[in-house]
Amino acid sequence: MGTFHDDMGELHGITVVAFARDTVYVGRCHEMDEQRLMLLDADQHVEGQDDRTNEQYLERAAKFGVWKKHEKLLLPVSDISKVVPLGDYYRGVGQSVPATPVAEKPDPVATAPATPNAGEAPVALTESACVEVKRLLEEEENRGQGLRLGVSGGGCSGFVYKVAFDSFQEGDIVISQDGFEIFLDRKSVIYLRGVVLDFQKGLSGRGFQFNNPNASNTCGCGESFAV
Repeated sequence: MGTFHDDMGELHGITVVAFARDTVYVGRCHEMDEQRLMLLDADQHVEGQDDRTNEQYLERAAKFGVWKKHEKLLLPVSDISKVVPLGDYYRGVGQSVPATPVAEKPDPVATAPATPNAGEAPVALTESACVEVKRLLEEEENRGQGLRLGVSGGGCSGFVYKVAFDSFQEGDIVISQDGFEIFLDRKSVIYLRGVVLDFQKGLSGRGFQFNNPNASNTCGCGESFAV
C-alpha cells in the first residue's frame, strides 16, 4: 500500500516496472532520485528465464502480482532505461517515466491541456454516471460546480476514492464532459488514469462505482483499492 509523500516523487507507493538491459524489476516504488531507484517487496526476471519473455512475465505480474525476492532493492539510475507503472504496462499504455527525478520531467498527462480531447482524457464516465452527475449538479446546492474525482491514502486496501462536487482549484486537470466539467488533482491522475466511473441504482446498486485497471486489489465495498 502507499500514501502520498511529496518528497518521494510522484511514483511513491506505486507498483512499477524498471527496465535494465535484459532484466525487468517489479516492486513498489519507495524513492527515485538522480542516483538510485529504491523498490520494496521486489521481484526480477531475466529475458528467457523459465522459458518466458519479459513481456510474458510482466503480463502475468500485472494480473496476479509477484513473488517477493527482495524486501528492499536499490538500483542505480544509470542502469535503468525506463520506469513504468505496472498498471499502465498491462493496459498497453507503456508510458515511461525517464530515469531522472519525476519533478524535473512531469507526467505528460499532468501537463496536458486543460480540456483534452476525449481520447486523451485520463478518466471516463458511463452514460448512467453522466445522467446521475447532471441530475445532482442541477440541485440547488451544487449549481455552478463540477465533479471532483480523487484518491487519498486510507481505507482497508490502502487508497480511498473521492467523489465530490466542487469548484476549480489551481493546478487541476479539467475534463469537459457532456454538460459539466470533471476536476482531478495531479496526484490522483496517476492512480485514476484509465478509470471508468459508473453509476448503478436500485436495491442492489452501489451508487458510483470505479472500474480501475490500475488496482491490484479492491475491497468488497468497492471504495478502496491497492496498487
